[in-house]
Parts: sequence; C-alpha cells; structure tokens
Amino acid sequence: MEKVTFRTKDGVTIAGNYFRPQKVHAPAFLLLHMMPSTKESWTLFASFLQKMDFAVLAIDLRGHGESIDKNGIRIDYKKFSDEEHRESIYDVDSAKEFLVSRGADTSRLSIAGASIGANLSLWKASMDADVRLLVLLSAGVDYRGIKTPDIARKYSGAVYIVASEGDTRNAAVSSRILFGMFPGDKKLNIIKGNSHGTDMFGFQPDLMDEIMEWIAARSI
Repeated sequence: MEKVTFRTKDGVTIAGNYFRPQKVHAPAFLLLHMMPSTKESWTLFASFLQKMDFAVLAIDLRGHGESIDKNGIRIDYKKFSDEEHRESIYDVDSAKEFLVSRGADTSRLSIAGASIGANLSLWKASMDADVRLLVLLSAGVDYRGIKTPDIARKYSGAVYIVASEGDTRNAAVSSRILFGMFPGDKKLNIIKGNSHGTDMFGFQPDLMDEIMEWIAARSI
C-alpha cells in the first residue's frame, strides 16, 4: 500500500491509500467511506481486490481523516452544509484522474461506497459511462442532499446492494427502493442486525467474501 495525495479542482488536498496491481493497465476500483470514517475502513476489502488484479484507491473524503486542507484552510465535515457535502463529488472526479495518472484502466471503473460514500458512488456512475460496477453499502435515498432515486435509473451497469434490516438510518428501506429502480444486472442483500456501512463486514464475516465472488463473476 502506498500513501498518496492529489488536489481537487476546488483546491482540496485529498489523501488516499493506493494498492498497486501486479499487471499493467489493470481495471480501476475506487473506494469511498461512510461518515464518520476514513479510507482505512476499506483496507481489508482493498487488499482482496488488489489480489484480484485491480488498481485500488481508497480516499479520505474532504473534511475527513487526512483530507482536511482546502487552499490552506482547515476543513471539517462536521461543519459542512449539505452543499459542501455535495462538493465531495469533486473528490471522486479527482480520484479517477489520479488512477489515470497511475496507468489504471478507468474505462472499466468500479466503485464501492458506504453510506454517503454509496450515494456519491451512484451519483458518479449516473454521470460517467466508464463506471461498469457498483457496490453500495447502506445507500440512502437522501444523505446530506445527495439524492439517489432519480439518478438510479441513469445507471445501467452491475450493482450489488447490501443493508442491515435493523439499520436505524432506514438503509434497508432505501436499498429496496433503489433496487427497484436499477435497470441492469443487480443483486439485493438485506442482512440481519443493525450495523451500517463497512461496519457490516464485522457483523457478518462472510459478507466480504460474497461480494468478492460477485465481483469476480463479472469480467470487468
């Protein structure tokens, strides 16, 4: 794993963990964490993807972890307005550009996101035809102004959706709504318990393996 940084178009320095693939021009996989969390919540998941020969990048979204500088000013997600949270889409755009700079094949881009990271993943996929696969953990119909029902219909690639039935943020309800809107290859997995986002991996140890098998079955 390599620690990396890059800047967004509006001046935020984004910190990331980059997992280099063995082969040249490997397909790219981007990982977006939940709130509050950091890129490290994806480390085990990323290591599995690296073994599958993906070029993997996990980032700290703006205001989280080590991504706290915007044009020399310290930023904190706890103080963000909904509009400032929506500006995190610039982090996703710049992450793709970083992957391009490392020689990854972003014409076959996969994204996994948790909670608000899931909503950002879907938002990116609805605008970018290079996104071929999504993994959405505890997606919501509206997280801090990032609304998903309308944009779900615009994404026709493969999508794996998972949420806990007892999640108090209504992730299971939201996931069922979104599942009905996706037009393409899709899988919905509602698990027991009340864990949220990447915390579900700790509650159900087999979940990560199940997702990896699903990814491997799709020749991205």
